[in-house]
Amino acid sequence: MVQMTLAQPLVAPQRVALRTQHRSMAATPMVVRATRQTRVARCAAFAAADTTKVLEDVRGIIAEQLGTDLDKVSPDSKFVDLGADSLDTVEIMMALEEKFDLQLDEEGAEKISTVQEAADLISQQIDSK
Repeated sequence: MVQMTLAQPLVAPQRVALRTQHRSMAATPMVVRATRQTRVARCAAFAAADTTKVLEDVRGIIAEQLGTDLDKVSPDSKFVDLGADSLDTVEIMMALEEKFDLQLDEEGAEKISTVQEAADLISQQIDSK
C-alpha cells in the first residue's frame, strides 16, 4: 500500500494511450515523406520566386525599417536618398536576411546602393540555393 504524504498532490491517475507493438508502423514513413515533399515543394516555389515579388518584399522591408511611405521606396531609390545611414543599411540587410532565410555576403552587400540592386542580389542568392 502506498502512503500519501503532504508533498504528493491528490490527483487522479491519467490514462495514457500508448502504441502497441502489433500496430503497423507503415504510416510513419509516409508522414515523413509527405513532410519532406512539402518542404521540397516550398523551397522549389520559393526558389522560383517571381522577381517582382522579391522586389515588393524588399521595398516593404526598407519602408518599414526607415519608417517611410512605401510609395517613396521605388526600385531606383538609393538608400542614402531615402535617409538611410550606415547603421540603417546594416539593419535593412539583417532584416532581408531574416525574411528570405539567407546569408548575404559582405562584399555583395557593400555594393548595394539601390532598392533594385538589393532585390537582384536576393534573387541571385535564392536561385543559387
